[in-house]
Amino acid sequence: MTRFLSAVFLLLSVAAAHAQSQKTSDPPVYLSGATLIDVVRGEAYADMGVVLEGGKITGLFFDFPYNASRIPANAIRVNLKGKFLVPGLMDLHVHAPHSYKNVDINLPHYLKMFLAGGVTTVRAMGDRQENLVRIKNDIDEGRIGGPNMVIGSFPPIEQAPGFPRLERTDIVNTPLEARALTRDYIFKGAQWVKFYNYVDAEMTAAVVEEAHRHGAKVFGHFAMLGAAGAARLGVDSIEHMTALLQETLGYQDSLALEDIGYYRGFVQWDKVNEKKLDEIFKVMIEHKTALIPTITIQNVAADPEGISKTSSPWFDLYQKEIMIAYEKDPLRVAAVYDFKAVKERWKGSMLAQAKQVARFVKMGGRVGTGSDLEPAPPIVPGLSIHQELEWYVQGGMTPLEALRTATIGSAEILVWQDRFGSIEIGKQADIVVVNGNPLLDIKQIGNIDTVVQAGHVYKINELRNELKNAP
Repeated sequence: MTRFLSAVFLLLSVAAAHAQSQKTSDPPVYLSGATLIDVVRGEAYADMGVVLEGGKITGLFFDFPYNASRIPANAIRVNLKGKFLVPGLMDLHVHAPHSYKNVDINLPHYLKMFLAGGVTTVRAMGDRQENLVRIKNDIDEGRIGGPNMVIGSFPPIEQAPGFPRLERTDIVNTPLEARALTRDYIFKGAQWVKFYNYVDAEMTAAVVEEAHRHGAKVFGHFAMLGAAGAARLGVDSIEHMTALLQETLGYQDSLALEDIGYYRGFVQWDKVNEKKLDEIFKVMIEHKTALIPTITIQNVAADPEGISKTSSPWFDLYQKEIMIAYEKDPLRVAAVYDFKAVKERWKGSMLAQAKQVARFVKMGGRVGTGSDLEPAPPIVPGLSIHQELEWYVQGGMTPLEALRTATIGSAEILVWQDRFGSIEIGKQADIVVVNGNPLLDIKQIGNIDTVVQAGHVYKINELRNELKNAP
């Protein structure tokens, strides 16, 4: 049987060079004997059988002899006895630029790294949006392998004068300019329109109205306006934790740490007024505004040595030229800021953030997972979501609550819950097979055996070897 399965996966790997998603003409795949984690109902069902056809889940039943007739006669059978099935994970904050430190990025390679970490859906932003749209179409049509892609606009919109000391946004001066830029992004393929930090209510309202009119959604930082103000205006998701701190600090604390600018909003969570924060949470819940916390990325400033050591076993998956450029200059955050004096406080602040995110979920808030990574270490595609979930559990979420944020919760934020986010009949066949029960230990989400994306089966060792051996 072992030799048979090896032959099956070799056949699938060879086929991947030409078509990366399961076609209607391909034979069905039958996953047998695993325990299915139902993130919608909060249950685990042992000895399950799952039929995959045409990239979708078409059969779901107990893998017992009385159901043998429900298995297609020509199905490729994959024995997963003793393993666990979870929905494909999602990363809703991915940066996919065309270059890194003057090295051209192989975007298909970079995006395929997400699959190695069990991430089958990303919301991605890049400075050449047309490239991402083309790659998204190639993935959707099965021409290349990679995660499902939702396109976010880039650079983000910001009101003049913009982010101090850094040029990283599209500056607008009037609501009319903002509306025109919003339409331009959407007409070029953006499904989400991004704001940065500095914007007032009038500008935000104009972009929200324009984006929603054209079927797009709005996300961003909103450090100046604050999370509650953004939520009341119809913003769909708040990125990072900084906007939540806007109205919860005392006067003196609000003036502190000006030498690190915007980043003080990550460090001062030991000073948060929880009652005021709860009022912001209530507004966000009322308006169904989601939160994408991105806690793990903060380690690039709070604990760069620690996160590099933890993530280094995955570094050999990167494009070779990227690693050379990174090793020459590993700095992620601009050198205009010096974080040495706040590093220890920042580490404690990350745990404080995780605790507040857990409270938000228990109040009924919508939380998704995002990593804010770029195509270089130390924050690694896929692995970063495992690390994010560990923070959520440390903060007080149950493993099930944490797993929901990366699956059905993120799918609901994207309004794609009818397509992704859970293992149910009719949904796309995006499944992660892990060797241990993540409901008992969330770290098992990284103990991956197999990844299925749109019905295409990737054995994790073969996928990692493919990425390692790429130029």
